[in-house]
Amino acid sequence: MTLSKNILIAGLALLLFVPFTACKKLLDQTPINSPYAEVFWKNQQDAEQGAAGAYALVRKALTSNTEYNQYMSHFAYGSLAAFEFQDYDQYDVASLVKGGDGFNSADFIGSYLQPYHDWSPYYKIVAQTNIMLEFIPKIPDGQFTTNASTTRNRYLGEARFLRAFAYFYMLRLWGDVPLVLSYDPDPAHATNLPRTNEKVVLDSVITDLQKAVTLLPWDLGSANDKAVRATKGAAYGLLAHAYMWRNFLNKGANRADLTNAIAAIDAVEQSGKYMLLAASEYHKVFHGKSAEGVFEINMQAQYGEHQVAKGFYYNILKRPFLEKDKKLDAPNLDLISTIYDDEDDLRLKYFFYNLDASEQFDVTICKFAGSNGENVYHGQENIMGSVDANIIIMRYADLLLLRAEAYADLGNTGAAIKDMNTVRARSNAYALEEADYGDQYDLQAEVLLERSRELYAEGQRWYDLVRTGFLTEDWANGWLTFPQSRYEEEGWKWPVARSLFQTNNVLTQNKFWLGKVR
Repeated sequence: MTLSKNILIAGLALLLFVPFTACKKLLDQTPINSPYAEVFWKNQQDAEQGAAGAYALVRKALTSNTEYNQYMSHFAYGSLAAFEFQDYDQYDVASLVKGGDGFNSADFIGSYLQPYHDWSPYYKIVAQTNIMLEFIPKIPDGQFTTNASTTRNRYLGEARFLRAFAYFYMLRLWGDVPLVLSYDPDPAHATNLPRTNEKVVLDSVITDLQKAVTLLPWDLGSANDKAVRATKGAAYGLLAHAYMWRNFLNKGANRADLTNAIAAIDAVEQSGKYMLLAASEYHKVFHGKSAEGVFEINMQAQYGEHQVAKGFYYNILKRPFLEKDKKLDAPNLDLISTIYDDEDDLRLKYFFYNLDASEQFDVTICKFAGSNGENVYHGQENIMGSVDANIIIMRYADLLLLRAEAYADLGNTGAAIKDMNTVRARSNAYALEEADYGDQYDLQAEVLLERSRELYAEGQRWYDLVRTGFLTEDWANGWLTFPQSRYEEEGWKWPVARSLFQTNNVLTQNKFWLGKVR
């Protein structure tokens, strides 16, 4: 395994096994300080602790990467750059939404955003999952306290899912990335790896997920584990997203990508393990571990994992939700008024507060806290309050709408409308009529709008815009623009961090950013 010494040694040391894990069972494990075979990877408890480390690293990657440590990289990538905000009053992320010298312009000079360009947190996940895949098969059957074959397969399935997740996350941001698929017992003497073509990386992601589907169970047997550890449903869901991204990279040349995405989501639906909660229970969806959750990152207060005084959920709230008078964001009201075209749509009530305010900074996205503050937590350490809600990576509504997108791309108007109406019915939005969408472009646009309505500020929209090509359509973005010429130059990809070139001299910069990053 080769990439750079710093990344791999950090991944191997496993010194990041802090309580950033996915459930109480994982939290109860003793941190590990050595991965070496002679002192570790001997029994089921070691495998469980190894899994704890992998989930810890995923959580770390999705809640870091900013100069001021605001625990919000997932939302910066997926929402702040996606026109869901008009402004964000914090120095290290403001240019993502304000334009000027920021991400949505042709020049990038913001060195203070450097941590966002660094893929190192994701390679720590890769390093840990490669270790799991190397050593867990070697644990003797007699050292498992539950059925050896089933239990070993579950851990291996989790490792494959999390490795696929890390690579899928990276390739959507940077495109080509170095591909490391094996454990290296001597990383200190590793040579550097160049970037691998993103299509090859994506094929590896799909292979990992296809194997994960065969290894993982539908249920983990504990309510504490629901949605926050990988299951067969999570693997199918991520596989569907991967097929849709491959359809984008291949410019629709292979219709099998679309039919495979549909089949993966069909499997999730037919399992009977997931359902849409009622609109009045949206707060339960975001609190986490609900019947709608497919995969999410635990942030629950009872386990000491919630964000205190920092983080995306904290920053976008003020009174009457948290005991503070200022928040950092101004939602994009032009986008909100464009995509929510039905005043009876209950998402307007449950997702937003004070929409009629004259000042944009007074409009609040309350979906994570709950419209009545159901997910607001007050602990002794923080009298101002915090938000007791998970980071939702995939939920059932997302998958239904992704299937609608696949159907729309195939020209199956009726099936696409049916999936959208299933989601819309939950929110009391009017039913869409098939007769109104004789033009495929109009149908595809409606799917994008419906995904934007349902998944607002959940870190999904950037990838939706890029994948569908609607990134360049100003009507889809609250009348803000992303140049077509830049899109065609793959300028939607993020620049590669300058610091990475210092440890890996065979890397290359993404072509759009050549000469623009300094």
